[in-house]
Amino acid sequence: MKPRVAVVGGGWAGCAAALTLAEAGVAVTLYEASRTLGGRARAVEIEGQPLDNGQHILLGAYEQTLQLIASLHPTATHDGLWRLPLALNQPPDFSLTCPRLPAPLHLLAGLLGAQGLGWREKLAAARWAYGLLNNTDTPDHLTVSHLTRSQPEKLNRLLWHPLCVSALNTPPDMASAKVFRDVVRAAFGGRNQHSNLLLPRRDLTSLFPAPAAARVIELGGEVRQACRVTAINAAANAVTLGTRNESAAYSHVILAVAPQHLSGLAAPIPQLESVVSEVAAYRYQPIATGYVQHDPDFRLSKPLFALANGPAQFVFDRGQSHGQAGLLAFVASTSERLPADWLDQAEAQLQPIARPGPPSWRKSIVEKQATYACVPNMARPAIRTAHPRIFLAGDYIAGPYPATLESATLSGVQSVNVLLEQL
Repeated sequence: MKPRVAVVGGGWAGCAAALTLAEAGVAVTLYEASRTLGGRARAVEIEGQPLDNGQHILLGAYEQTLQLIASLHPTATHDGLWRLPLALNQPPDFSLTCPRLPAPLHLLAGLLGAQGLGWREKLAAARWAYGLLNNTDTPDHLTVSHLTRSQPEKLNRLLWHPLCVSALNTPPDMASAKVFRDVVRAAFGGRNQHSNLLLPRRDLTSLFPAPAAARVIELGGEVRQACRVTAINAAANAVTLGTRNESAAYSHVILAVAPQHLSGLAAPIPQLESVVSEVAAYRYQPIATGYVQHDPDFRLSKPLFALANGPAQFVFDRGQSHGQAGLLAFVASTSERLPADWLDQAEAQLQPIARPGPPSWRKSIVEKQATYACVPNMARPAIRTAHPRIFLAGDYIAGPYPATLESATLSGVQSVNVLLEQL
């Protein structure tokens, strides 16, 4: 059969795979069950405003994601992404800013100049960070709590453990120390700009998935939204996909669905039995995002702040990033036991920093299975499966990062590269 590839799943991994195939001149059809592309990082509309199902931050180390965005938005650094030097501000207890020095000196200088820490704590943090960046032998079975047990309680409470929650969306006492080390090394062990925080300036679907799909169509591919794949028949010479209305045969298929949806499609395929078994053991963590609209004249003194003593870890001023004046976004990661009044508590967390007054509306979005729990010794499948015509892509594929946009896009591009080797 002439190469004709189907990509199942229109999240960031699937869109990256479809775009890479189309640009390689391979006939591709992208299937997405929803009407909106983006998967677990997509646009939603609330009160007539384009928002997101979750507030995301990108790191400067996300080179594959940034490369893809830049290829579709040549001016993305100006109107699509807002690049900020790493700064963690949690008034009145803690503040850390990394200066423009070569990495990792910028982190060490930031730790030594941090406000809210004593000199013993600063030196302990700097020594520990330096050792982490130069240690490549973190045992697979350790948790982040084990890894940081030598650090003062204040450092863990203000810095390392919040960083773990925001990066891995997994509590420190169950999060993988090895993956945490890989994230820290990627952010602080390369170039200075790798630790930059990049805030989207537009909704997540329009940042990458939508323009990627438009480019696929421009190159002759197909994009089928609101079209759920319900069955896969994998033969030796072709793979047939079934939807509610039709079936179509392809030479190869890339399954780019979320891991919790993989078994529904892959279970009937004997060659994918081991992958389905691995993924069935995954545990998932929720992320809650609360949007609160205040007076349009209100703005925070900085684009984002870290929050303490409550369910939310961060608050973002979308007036500064997205031009949505007076709109704040509160984020609560690892929010398994989130109270019904969590937004009330989050707004109380903000009071030591700013007093925006009463809101005109509020909306809470809870993604109950936003990410898999990134635990020690976690089995993560490879791109290539035991069936020669079926490949995998997604943020759960084996790699150095936890469930991030970079994991998703990197796996999408790599799945195509592996597939093309067979053609």
